[in-house]
Amino acid sequence: MAIRVKLLREHEDVLARVVEVSHPRGSLRTPAYAVNVLDIDRRLLSEEDLLGIAEVHIVFRPEQLKGLSGDVSLQQEFEYRVNSYMRRISSDQLVVAIPFLEGRQGYSFSGGDVAEFGAFIVELMANPRIDLICTPVFHRIAEEFIPIFTEKFLEAMTAYPKSVALTIPYASRETRDRVVETYLRWADRNNKALLNFLCIDYNGSNPISKYSFHNYALGYVQLLEKEISEPIIMYGVNVKYSRVAKKYDELPARDLASYFAQLDIYGCNHKRRPIPREVAEKLRADEAVKKHKLLNRVRYTYVSLDKIGKDDILMLPEAEMIERLLVEMPLSIHRVERLVKLVNIRNTIREAEVLRQVFSGGEYGSFKNPLQYLKSKEIVRIDDVLLQRLEKFTKLYRSRTRSLDEYLNG
Repeated sequence: MAIRVKLLREHEDVLARVVEVSHPRGSLRTPAYAVNVLDIDRRLLSEEDLLGIAEVHIVFRPEQLKGLSGDVSLQQEFEYRVNSYMRRISSDQLVVAIPFLEGRQGYSFSGGDVAEFGAFIVELMANPRIDLICTPVFHRIAEEFIPIFTEKFLEAMTAYPKSVALTIPYASRETRDRVVETYLRWADRNNKALLNFLCIDYNGSNPISKYSFHNYALGYVQLLEKEISEPIIMYGVNVKYSRVAKKYDELPARDLASYFAQLDIYGCNHKRRPIPREVAEKLRADEAVKKHKLLNRVRYTYVSLDKIGKDDILMLPEAEMIERLLVEMPLSIHRVERLVKLVNIRNTIREAEVLRQVFSGGEYGSFKNPLQYLKSKEIVRIDDVLLQRLEKFTKLYRSRTRSLDEYLNG
């Protein structure tokens, strides 16, 4: 599927912009949030809440792939499950598929495994309703296999009528460069390559926290935009406001702030940090409810449930709703996580709609520009590096003049 990207508005003092993405099914405007199809529960989140884009995220593990490849009934069950996910998405939504290859400790890949798994994942992901497929995201996979696996994946994609976008993996600069070069070589020979759509794996973090990594992605985008004469959508996967969420009562919403760093679209985090068993048991026993955090759109922070209940300034209607829902059903750590996650997604969607108005130009309420809107939030007072990093992103992005070849070889 071909897509067209048109820049509608950008700003000089911060990398906040509005772009329109047109495709055969319809169109969408950024900023946007990509809801995972598994999170459409038709209670807290429905098809009507989507902002023109949905994410299909599927985890593949070596042992699972070996099992699927040798059992037709398991393959049919997998296909049935994916088809059931697709029925949750209305026909006008752009569906982006993210294959997620997760290794495990002690498992060693062979050259044959890489070729076989790459081709098989493509086969499993080639659902008719999926519009574009990103090259794989990797977790607990040795870096030496990432470029090879990407190459085999792309070779297999040649046989399928699906558009393919590049994913910049969370890896060393050398590995990133090899993956980018592999994709661009493939793109030279295949019209299925989508050069105007880029997926970036933030590894359970965000562009503000991963400053150097995001700067690399911005550099690639800025230089390729010059060569193709079209804006490039920056789509973040595995985005989260913080990797230390359990340690503090209030944390800056750096995921939301990433819209001000030219992250046009993002989805939720699928990577879980390994937690020692004794710590996990303590969290389940003592901290399950009170340390989960709700997004406060007024402050641009995430606030622990117990602090919301104690501080009137932080009180949110969502806290009362969660408390009411928990009374109606059995209390469990999974239920709390699920409710908080869905409420936060819904709040992020609503804020993305507000930001689309703010970024579109003109005045929004009493705010004359996006930066003034951001500065009205509590986040700028508790996050002492946010504004500084946004300013650096903007200056570096505006000043680059090298060619893409010079960037990759520099």
